[in-house]
Amino acid sequence: MRVRKEGIAGTDNKRDCLVRVNEGEGITVTGKDQPMFGEHIETLVRQRLKSLEVEARVEVSSDGALDYVILGRLESALKKAGKEVITDHVTERSPVKTTLRRSRMYVPGNNPRMLNSAGVYGCDCLIFDLEDSVAPDAKEDARFLVKNALKHLDFGKSEVWVRVNKPTVKEDLSVIKYGNPHGICLPKAEEGEDIVILENILEEEGLKARIMPIIETARGVENVADIAGASDSVVALAFGAEDFTRDIGGKRTWDTLLYPRSRLVVAATAHGVQALDTIYPHAQDTEGLREETQKIMEMGFHGKGAIHPSQIEVIHQCFTPTPEEIEEARAILQAVEEAKARGLGTASLHGKMIDVPVEKKARTILRRSGLLDEQ
Repeated sequence: MRVRKEGIAGTDNKRDCLVRVNEGEGITVTGKDQPMFGEHIETLVRQRLKSLEVEARVEVSSDGALDYVILGRLESALKKAGKEVITDHVTERSPVKTTLRRSRMYVPGNNPRMLNSAGVYGCDCLIFDLEDSVAPDAKEDARFLVKNALKHLDFGKSEVWVRVNKPTVKEDLSVIKYGNPHGICLPKAEEGEDIVILENILEEEGLKARIMPIIETARGVENVADIAGASDSVVALAFGAEDFTRDIGGKRTWDTLLYPRSRLVVAATAHGVQALDTIYPHAQDTEGLREETQKIMEMGFHGKGAIHPSQIEVIHQCFTPTPEEIEEARAILQAVEEAKARGLGTASLHGKMIDVPVEKKARTILRRSGLLDEQ
């Protein structure tokens, strides 16, 4: 295939590159990386063009861009230049050993610098964002950048998710599927049918992924139970306070958010999925974050969003049980197992009967400490 019009992708920022694709032949490398890495970049581009069976003239100006960034920008430029489908091999991804989701950090999907370092912070969930943090004219670039980041970067033990754009889910997933994320976050989920539609598109694209609906409108709160129970692929509900308060025309206060938070926790618990709270918007206010996280944990939430890596440790501290709580929870479950082995209908510990709520609380404590797996 020969391209028929110019396609441009990327930026001239550090850790990024600017790629221009035009009709013709030849590869030109400029920028700060040219003296040391020019030959490598040229080879990288030539191999990708060959795999796509594309003939084009390509100009790359790179300033510290990693290989996945160059590939992502090249593919986006080719798509803009007229190539309808950019195929790729689906990457293999191991399931995470635990599904703790105490923390989830949103990473702008069109920012190589932030994608490069996302895996070093020890966040339970990394959410690569194609929605709010990406300008409308940069959506295409972000899709290919995130796809290649998922294929080529190591994110450690973090579970990796992608927040798609609700109006363009099909377009997003047609690219993202090659990166094979663990899950897809659906913003502004408002009814169960939204989840059914997403699940059908996932099936069409051949992507087996978990689903995390984000509840951030009045209609979403009203229908949260239907959303939670719409599919077995739903494993967590996340709350988005900023959009919710805008939707209702209110201010972000504890009292304003108490009702939607309560609705979300009840619906999530009733359907056996996790409840994940909204972000705390003040990155430098550690004590405010700690206070709010402690409150939402006591409400029954399983995790909280983060907007800055410095918030992750505080969130983890709040959701990690004390050694005394862990010891007691272990003793409770051991007593339950011993009672079952003896054929007893009830279990007791220290002379007190262990009823179902006590056992469930013990299991929750051990899940939060990473000693029991959770969906």
